[in-house]
Amino acid sequence: MAKKITIPVTNHSTGGVCTLYYKVDYKPSTESSYITLPLIYSSTIEIPNLSADVTYNILITRFCCDGLQSAPLALDVNT
Repeated sequence: MAKKITIPVTNHSTGGVCTLYYKVDYKPSTESSYITLPLIYSSTIEIPNLSADVTYNILITRFCCDGLQSAPLALDVNT
């Protein structure tokens, strides 16, 4: 059965710097290539259709209104 994970992200908009969107890349830890989700414009990130009992590497990058971007936040999630 396919699984879905939900990752809530804190709104990082502060003092004139706002968040435009998040870019999310993920892959099973045993794979070499990442899958990129469509850009996410909300503070809740959902990754659907994951296999059970698999560890996924997830990278979340924040893009700001001023053109800057964060270093990717790296997470390992076991479904």
